[in-house]
Amino acid sequence: MIYFRPYKPGDEAAITTLFTQVFGRPLSLNFWRWRFLDHPSADPMIMLAFDEETLVGHYAASQAPLNIGGVLEPACLSVATMTHPDWRGQKLFERTAEALYETLPLRGRNAVYGFPNAAIHALRRNKVGWDDFCDVATLTLDVRSLQSVPEADPAVTTALQIDKRFGRFFTNIASNLPISGHRDANILSWRIDRNPENTYTRFVVVEGDEIAGYALTKPYGAEMLDLVELRCSGIASARALINTIIANAAALGRTKISTWCLPHDDHRVALEMAGFKASAPVTYFGGRTFAPMQADLTDARLWRLSMLDSDLY
Repeated sequence: MIYFRPYKPGDEAAITTLFTQVFGRPLSLNFWRWRFLDHPSADPMIMLAFDEETLVGHYAASQAPLNIGGVLEPACLSVATMTHPDWRGQKLFERTAEALYETLPLRGRNAVYGFPNAAIHALRRNKVGWDDFCDVATLTLDVRSLQSVPEADPAVTTALQIDKRFGRFFTNIASNLPISGHRDANILSWRIDRNPENTYTRFVVVEGDEIAGYALTKPYGAEMLDLVELRCSGIASARALINTIIANAAALGRTKISTWCLPHDDHRVALEMAGFKASAPVTYFGGRTFAPMQADLTDARLWRLSMLDSDLY
């Protein structure tokens, strides 16, 4: 008999075992704790499906509040969907998802969103009420294709860690962002500084004691550099950061830079002028709302999206 219950301390071993059974690779307990227990909100949202004592299904969401024109909307990111191979075909995905979704409004979460892979994209749309927001193309720059590599901008420096300037900067620009992931210093520090698996470089445009923009990058493989977030107050700051990142990538022998930036984002023009072009891979993006929102999440023109909004970068 299948039954469902929320996560409780002590379930970690069963969860990491299920991950290995589903994906064929181990899940670090350290990473799992970071993602779900160490988040600044300290409010893990995990629904488990059991057949007697065997964990056979897992559906989780991680705190990911949205900024809508300067207004904070409580929301969460859908992550870590798992069904044991021997229990597939029993609608465990949708049953576990609905069991979790029933709890989210009671916990004050107004929406869930995420980036489903091809295997579950149709299921989320057809079985658990998700709407498609848009397909997200990857923007890629082949550094080798440039006639000349730009020089690093002297206004750009690097920060050793996320500090309060990042939060103040986001507060200053938040009202100009129709829909974006909320970024305060605590969230960014958790996501960047305390990430147990990825190492990031924090580029900032300095203006006096404050910053006028920042960019976050991480290496991927031997040749790729991921520009996981670009946030600027204007086109000049964006170009300074982009040129510096290209110069840095070339100096390190990185031949390609990839990022996300939707067509209506002001940063898109600066990226295309630098040589970035839309290409594969294309990522599905969608979600579901549980309460009236300040804006229509299905309107892709409103989103200011970055790779950092996903749990994969």
